[in-house]
Amino acid sequence: MKVAIARFYTNNLSEEVKKGQKEKIAQGWRPTSPVTGYKTIGEKGRKIHVINEAKAPLVRKMFELYSTGNYSIKALVEIMYKEGLRTNAGNKFGKSIMHTHLSNPFYYGKICWNGEIYKGQHEPLISKELFDIVQKKLIRRSDYPQYKTHFPVFKAKIKCDECGGTTTWETQKGHWYGHCNHYKECNQKIWVRQEAVEDQLFPLFEKFSPKNEQMLDWLIRAMKENHEEEIHYNAKQRESFNMIIKNADRRIEEAYKDKLDGKMPANLCEKVMKDTAKEKEGAIESLAKLSQSRTAYYEAGYAIHELALKASKIYKSVEASTEDKRMLLSYIFSNLSLNAGKIGANYTPAFDFLAEWAPELNSTFELNVLGSNKAKGGISASPCPTLLRDQDSNLEPED
Repeated sequence: MKVAIARFYTNNLSEEVKKGQKEKIAQGWRPTSPVTGYKTIGEKGRKIHVINEAKAPLVRKMFELYSTGNYSIKALVEIMYKEGLRTNAGNKFGKSIMHTHLSNPFYYGKICWNGEIYKGQHEPLISKELFDIVQKKLIRRSDYPQYKTHFPVFKAKIKCDECGGTTTWETQKGHWYGHCNHYKECNQKIWVRQEAVEDQLFPLFEKFSPKNEQMLDWLIRAMKENHEEEIHYNAKQRESFNMIIKNADRRIEEAYKDKLDGKMPANLCEKVMKDTAKEKEGAIESLAKLSQSRTAYYEAGYAIHELALKASKIYKSVEASTEDKRMLLSYIFSNLSLNAGKIGANYTPAFDFLAEWAPELNSTFELNVLGSNKAKGGISASPCPTLLRDQDSNLEPED
């Protein structure tokens, strides 16, 4: 009898705990201890998780570094330990723990519980876009280099155009040489020196580069003139998202009533409400993005053109480390290939756009300086609206 009573008490306690956890999640809060980068505040029964100002910058840097594709998990563990990211016991993160942290949607505002994803009320540490980039890097592990104290700029950056194998780099007499690792049978036998690869890439930097720094000032004025057009566009988008949210609320309410009245199977009603809730959530997130600061919009447009202008100078700088160069290449090129010593390159979407836009921009700027641009509508007339409609402010590297 005592055993039966004890079992009943244990089962009842377990059920009560589960009910409490479910209610906590429904309120948008994580029912267990905080993840790295957050801390717990509040009284018992009303505790919530808020950002830990001491560790949050380190967690953001962890995601940003891994998103570049320049680090393996093992390398990231070592780097973040040196930066000061430790476990609660003050120890170094293990590779599995680091991987778990990089995979945790809690950092962009969601709660993963029993395989389900719920919307959280806590403040996100990173954007959903950055999280998605990191997930792609985690899945495509073969693209990432094993960490070494000294490694070449182009390690794991260039693939054989014939067989698709990653180019292997070896040092001889103080210089790095790359060659195909013959992942599959191919005829590529030429070894190419790192400096020869760089000489082929520098002209590609010029394709997307604005003419000079004066052009950047001219460009930012053009962007501000075009602000009125985008205000109208955003208003239309905001109206569309609000309509989606309104319709989603109506469908969820109708499905709930049908469930109570028995007009539809309960499982079908649940599916309709769940799918509609996801649609509503996506519209809310998109609506929030439209409300972001205009300053960020201008800064993003200016920053990518400034990077395009100074890319070659940054790469050639004696102060640029191997990591700096690798990160720059990640921003500019989506992939590089090698065929008979010749480099093939594809730009990331932002720089692919700039490669087409820069010649027109430079030409328009020269006409404006000469006083030949008589187009009505100011300095932003003609090409600038094209830039502002298509420009992607997300500067994260593509896979």
